[in-house]
Amino acid sequence: MNLELKDAGTARKIAIVTFDAEEIQNKENEACKEIGKIASIPGFRKGKAPAAVIRKKYSKELKDELTRKVSTDAYESILDNKEIKVYSILKVDPGDFSKEQGVSVEVTVDLEPEFDLPDYENFESTVHPTDVSDEDIDKEINTLRDQRASFDVVEREAKEGDYIKCSYEGELDGKAVAEIVPDKPMYGKQTNTWEEAGQAKGLGVDAIAEGVVGMKSGEKKGIEANFKDDFEIAPLAGKTVIYQVEVHEVREKKAPEMDEEFFKSVKVENLEELKDRVLTDLESRKQRENQNSKRSQVTQKILELPDFPLPQQAVEDESNSIFQQRAQRAIQQGTKQEEIEAQKDELWKEAKTQGEARVKLTLILGKIAEKEKVEVSNEDLARAASQEAMMMRKDPTAYIKELSKDRRQLHRLRQDILHDKTLDLVANKTKENISDTKGD
Repeated sequence: MNLELKDAGTARKIAIVTFDAEEIQNKENEACKEIGKIASIPGFRKGKAPAAVIRKKYSKELKDELTRKVSTDAYESILDNKEIKVYSILKVDPGDFSKEQGVSVEVTVDLEPEFDLPDYENFESTVHPTDVSDEDIDKEINTLRDQRASFDVVEREAKEGDYIKCSYEGELDGKAVAEIVPDKPMYGKQTNTWEEAGQAKGLGVDAIAEGVVGMKSGEKKGIEANFKDDFEIAPLAGKTVIYQVEVHEVREKKAPEMDEEFFKSVKVENLEELKDRVLTDLESRKQRENQNSKRSQVTQKILELPDFPLPQQAVEDESNSIFQQRAQRAIQQGTKQEEIEAQKDELWKEAKTQGEARVKLTLILGKIAEKEKVEVSNEDLARAASQEAMMMRKDPTAYIKELSKDRRQLHRLRQDILHDKTLDLVANKTKENISDTKGD
C-alpha cells in the first residue's frame, strides 16, 4: 500500500492510496472466505462450497465487500498517517478494481489547521458595578406595579400615558397610503388599534401617538406625519402624510397601591420583603449581564486573532445553515421569496463571513478545551437536551431518546456544550476592569 498527497485547495488534500495487485488478490480471498462462511449453496454444507462457486454465485456481493475493505483500509491509513492531521473525511472514491493492476483509492480530506493558541490567561474584560441603588429597586417595583395595572375607561381628554383606542387612515398626495404600501398596513390604515398617548416608540406612526394627546372619545382630526429622508419604507421616505384619526376610547392606566393585595400578588408579605427580593434579583441580573458581556468580549478577542486556513467543508456547512436560517426567518416575517432571491448573493456573502467566524471560534475554543481538559458529562447532555426540547415544545424524555439515535445531532449538542463551558472558563479567567459608566 502506497500513499500520495495532493493539494486540493485551502486546508484540503486528496490522498491517493494505492494497493498493488497482490494486496487486492489477498483482500479478495479474505472476502471470498467470509462470504463462504455464511453462504447457503445447494449441494454444499455451509462453509464448504469451493471458492470458484462462491465467486460465480456471489460476484456482486464479493465486489461490494472488496470495495468496503479497500475503502476502509484507505480511510484508516490516512487517519494513522503522521504527515497530516485530518479534520474531516469528505469523500472516499475506490475507483475501478483490477486484480492484475491493483487499485488507487482517492480520499478527499479537510485538514485540521495549525495555529497558536491565544494568551487567553491574560485577556482583560470590562464589567459594570453590580451594586444596586435604592433608585434601581424603586424602578423595579414600579415595573411590577405597571405589569399589574388596570386600564379604566375615562370620559376626558387623553393625557400622556393614557391608552387610546382609535382608527386612522393615511393619505399622500391625494392617494391612500394603504394602496401605496399595501404590505405595511401599520402605515396605511388601521381600525380599532391602540396607541399609548404621547409615547413615540418608533414602532408605528409616532405622530399619531403624540397627536392623540388632548383628544376625547368620538373626536376626529387630521394629524400630519413627517417621515425622515432615510425612512426604511422608501415610498414614504422624506414625505408628509396626513392621517385622519378618530378616537373611540380613552383608558387611564392605574398602577395598584402597595397594599396587602398587591404584596400577595407578588408573593411577599410586605414592602421590606419585596425590596430584599428585588435587590437579590437585580444583583443576579447584573452578574449575568457582566458574564454575558465578558463572553462577548472574549469572543471578539478570539475573532480578532490572525486568520488561518479553515476546513472548507465546515465553513460551507456552517454558512449554508446560517443562510437557510436567515431566509426562513425573513419569510416568517413577511419577506417574499422573490425578494430573498434578489438579495441572494448579498445574503450568502454575509452568511459566509459569519460561517468563517463560527468555524474559527469553534476550532480555537476546541483547542483551549483540550488544553484545559474541559469535559462534557451525561448530566450536561441531559440538561441541554431538556432545554432544547422545551424551546421546541417537545417532550424532554422523547427528545432525549430521539437524540440518542442520531449520532450527528448528539455530536453537535456535545460540541455546543463543550464550547459553551470553555467560553465561560476563559471569561472567568479574564482580568476585570470596572467601568465607571452605568451599563444597560
